[in-house]
Amino acid sequence: MSKSGSIRHLWDVAVPMRDGVRLSADIYLPPEEVEGQYPTILQRTPYDNTMELWVKIATFFAEHGYAFVSQDVRGRHDSAGEWYPFFNEGPDGYDTVEWIAEQPWSNGKIGTMGGSYGGWFQWALARERPPHLVTMVSTAAGGRFMQELPFVNGAVSLWTLAWLHLVGGRTVQRGTNPVVNWKEVFYHLPLKTMDQVLGRTNTVWREWLSHPDLDDFWKRFRLDDDFEHIDLPVLHITGWYDGDQPGALYFYEGMVDHSPAADRQFILIGPWDHAGTRTPKQELSGLNFTPAAIVDMNNLHLRWFDYWLKGVDNGLLNDKRVRIFVMGENKWRDEEDWPPKRAQMREFYLHSGGRANTLNGDGCLSTEAPTAEPPDEYTYNPENPVEVVTDWNLYGATEELLDKRFIERRDDVLVYTSEPLKEGLEVCGRPFVTLYASSDSPDTDWVAMLSDVYPDGRSINLGEGVLRARYRNSLEKPELMIPGKVYKFTFELMSTCILFKPGHRLRLSITSSAFPMYDRNPNTGHPIGEDAQLRIAHNTIYHDSEHPSHILLTVVPLPTQTSNISVNSDG
Repeated sequence: MSKSGSIRHLWDVAVPMRDGVRLSADIYLPPEEVEGQYPTILQRTPYDNTMELWVKIATFFAEHGYAFVSQDVRGRHDSAGEWYPFFNEGPDGYDTVEWIAEQPWSNGKIGTMGGSYGGWFQWALARERPPHLVTMVSTAAGGRFMQELPFVNGAVSLWTLAWLHLVGGRTVQRGTNPVVNWKEVFYHLPLKTMDQVLGRTNTVWREWLSHPDLDDFWKRFRLDDDFEHIDLPVLHITGWYDGDQPGALYFYEGMVDHSPAADRQFILIGPWDHAGTRTPKQELSGLNFTPAAIVDMNNLHLRWFDYWLKGVDNGLLNDKRVRIFVMGENKWRDEEDWPPKRAQMREFYLHSGGRANTLNGDGCLSTEAPTAEPPDEYTYNPENPVEVVTDWNLYGATEELLDKRFIERRDDVLVYTSEPLKEGLEVCGRPFVTLYASSDSPDTDWVAMLSDVYPDGRSINLGEGVLRARYRNSLEKPELMIPGKVYKFTFELMSTCILFKPGHRLRLSITSSAFPMYDRNPNTGHPIGEDAQLRIAHNTIYHDSEHPSHILLTVVPLPTQTSNISVNSDG
């Protein structure tokens, strides 16, 4: 045992798993003068447990009377075994928790924390129900498989390949990312050999691509039927711009709807991207959310663990269960429910004279239902997709712009914008887009993006969504389209909470690609991942009395407003 100041350390402790594989853990213990056994916090990571951030976090908790166990997951860094993402975290997590409970420095009360993959491991662990697991703090937890990763409603998330490369060796491959020609990689077809262009045959990538449907391979990873058996208090943390927000909300909503511990679920949602959920900042991509956006995450976790692991009466259960940051107003608000129960669902309909192409077109958005209107048409050419990034290294340091006018100037993007608001409008919840559309191809993608348009013209992205047409009825059983036939497509966007200020406008943009966020649909209808052939699609969006295409928003009435909220195209 070594000491650094007053904190004691146990380095590279071999923790035995049920199959004999030993995983490496670094253990941080309180000062010697704090005698006895300690409540313990566990975090597990594929990104190296000696990362500076985790060393600081572990030290913080050891200084506050906790044992802290920081473990490399199976096959990563100092841990033995073979690395396969997601697959082993439940059993390995269970064995680690129960091993901790037997150690002389642990009092058997164990909590977990971690973000992203470290958020997922906690849910894989929770479904195993280890007896000594007391509570969790799950941050930016990925894991809504096939609706978040590695497919999103049928579209392939190309971030997946970038991530599989990042964790493709025993150590993090971060230093290789800047030298990879990622644009060349992402444009390569077929998808299943994209890994070879990257320079590494990736069997995980190929296996995942061979399961494009929500089949038994993916169902074993999802927790749909497990929440009713998980009886744990959990603090959930995510952000409005967190790429893993769909997973974080999936876990929160699953627990609230089904868990015996439904009344012990708390959630914090800030104006943060993925990294900001751990290290909050007040600015993101040019937007200033004021110092209110900065939260002391260590103290937030400490208060949570003090209550559940130490029994400190700190008033935690007097808090409301939901704390959300209202963008635009830039203030925190406490709620009993998510989304707020007083919210009202409102349809905002698409309108145009048949030329909604580009932000200079005639597309409008209003609460008035359409009557007789011509449809809008555009050509989607997968050889020239809508590129939504400026830095093709998806793990680079570039902070991508939230102002999406560079996308909305394209002719293959339909843009529907409301009149300037006469009074504030708060949207707080998960938007759903319903499109009545057709294509001359057997398959294509639909991409939607909601924006807050400022008086100066900035079009600030609030969230997007995608649906591959063949999965319109089911993620389990794809159905190709009959060319020319009108179908109804409904899909969700990222959740948001924002006060649209007077003078601002709502905007909904519709297109068929958001590359390389999602792969390009070749429009051929061929099996996903195997196609090198590309086909141009001519796509049509209908908005008339029989085909009322719209976005469904969760509107929270402001104190001075009645329930009759409208945004009319006539201003």
